[in-house]
Amino acid sequence: MGLERMLEQGVQAVGTFIDVDEVIEDKAIRAADKLRDRYKSEILIKFINQSHKGVLDPKARKWFDLGAEFVDIIGGLPEKDKGREDEHLDILLSTAKRMKKMAHVHIDQYNSPQQKGTELLVRKVLEHDMKGMVAAIHSLSLAAHPKEYRQKVYSLMREADLMMVACPIAWIDSSRSEVLSPIHSSLTPVDELAPAGITVAIGTDNIVDIYKPFANGDLWEDLHLMLEGCRYYEIDSLVEIATKNGLKVLGI
Repeated sequence: MGLERMLEQGVQAVGTFIDVDEVIEDKAIRAADKLRDRYKSEILIKFINQSHKGVLDPKARKWFDLGAEFVDIIGGLPEKDKGREDEHLDILLSTAKRMKKMAHVHIDQYNSPQQKGTELLVRKVLEHDMKGMVAAIHSLSLAAHPKEYRQKVYSLMREADLMMVACPIAWIDSSRSEVLSPIHSSLTPVDELAPAGITVAIGTDNIVDIYKPFANGDLWEDLHLMLEGCRYYEIDSLVEIATKNGLKVLGI
């Protein structure tokens, strides 16, 4: 359903996270491979491994390593190794560098000033010399920090050429919290990222699943929510977000 909606919209290429772990093993990626073969003449599909079980547990690491061999882009989810996120990123980025692949990392998903995952990620990108090869996904918690801190992180992101993928519908329902922070929406702060010179692309998440049963892969809906929610109406920039930036974050 999601892929067909994207084809209707003229999407040229898409990166999709595929679960590869001790529960699903390689079943999902084998099914996805059949789908990619079916649509290969209509759309370029790049696979990314989703590390839902983290990468530090021995069983999880086994399936991460196996998945890394078969995908086009290495995927990470540091929050699944809570308290050891730096180790998670070391494994993720060293694997991507060794395999000469890009990395896409879900980060700062809880819209909380207690998270500083984007800063950690960008420092690890610099440490592993992976400039221009990594994209952060979501980074909601950036907006929950004071402006001075946000500007510091944007500067580091420019230095590391860290790209950003915003998936607005996925987190518009961010839970209420009593934690104090600057007033902000639960959206990636695209209105600050794009003017700061950060490459921003649009994505969609949780298509017709238990988390988002009504999400249908319509990228215009995500783009529309993003531009209205961030009050970002720079048409030329929005066109880049919806077109060439999406290709760039996929390494195309």
